[in-house]
Amino acid sequence: MGKITVSDVAAASGVSRAAVSLVLQDSHRVSAATKERVRQVMADLGYVYDRRAANLRTRKSMIVGLIVTNVRNPYFAELTMTIEQRLHEAGYTLLLGYSHDEDDRQRGLLATMTEYRVDGIVLLPAAETTAAALAGLNGKSGTPHVLIARKVRGHDADYAGVANIKAGALLGRHIVEIGARTVAFIGGPCGSIARTERERGLRRELESAGLSIPIENSIGSPSTPAGGIEACEKLLAQGPAPDVIACYSDAVAFGVLHTLRERDLRVGTDLAVAGFDDTTEARHQNPPLTSVATFPERIGDEAARLLLGRIDQPDREVHSRIVPPRLNVRQSTEGWSPTASREQSKKGVGR
Repeated sequence: MGKITVSDVAAASGVSRAAVSLVLQDSHRVSAATKERVRQVMADLGYVYDRRAANLRTRKSMIVGLIVTNVRNPYFAELTMTIEQRLHEAGYTLLLGYSHDEDDRQRGLLATMTEYRVDGIVLLPAAETTAAALAGLNGKSGTPHVLIARKVRGHDADYAGVANIKAGALLGRHIVEIGARTVAFIGGPCGSIARTERERGLRRELESAGLSIPIENSIGSPSTPAGGIEACEKLLAQGPAPDVIACYSDAVAFGVLHTLRERDLRVGTDLAVAGFDDTTEARHQNPPLTSVATFPERIGDEAARLLLGRIDQPDREVHSRIVPPRLNVRQSTEGWSPTASREQSKKGVGR
């Protein structure tokens, strides 16, 4: 028997060629029962879909690249899952790569994805990414792409992210309201625009109340629990703990909470800790972590929508989708008071 064709599958299934094509696309226009019957016939006949031929006809690979720093950060995991689901619903397969916040690795991933002619790329830029590093994605021969979570200065591209300055301001206002006097901001890559914007919003609210963040209390690190541990240890080595440690992300805050427990410092009593992202894990910490929600699912939805629009209309105007943040106050800050902090100062940083 020769090569099995779509016509053979259609005849054996009792449906049209068009229906078989819709099954191959996993289209919602075909019932689940029909899909099951056609797929069983394909398996029985040994039919193999020639995707390369289909790609030549449509000039599409139906593959989209996604590059993020890592998925150990629960925020990026939620973001990735949402993007994958939305693109799957549109018929695309996701090719995933991790830059680990390294420029060279990101450059290699971008080169590989463009060489394989992916239809588009969703990129969470490495912290030190420059416009020059992304120049090849623009222009007539470029690849449709969307930036998420972090902007790149001077690079004109669709973008989906949270209002980071507003997020920092929300936390700063809360810190002022609980009566804090000394504040640190730790974690996050120092070259990241997202970190810069969060710190800017935080400082703006603090300064309006006569407070500040000393330069030595602004400590960058990888946005991971290990980065939080490293940054917190550096902070505590400088002297007594501040009233509040504001963390660049929940992932950083998890490392901070671990370090403070090791020092017998009671979060929510001796000092306050807060983060950004409001991941599920934040609510289950001991004590539950105050965090500014940055809604990765919404950002993922917007990013997928922007990319699909860019693939369909490569020359359309650049769009940004900015998601408003929300502060969720929990015991890691609401249990703290200046009186408790004074008692902590008498005890010293660790025992």
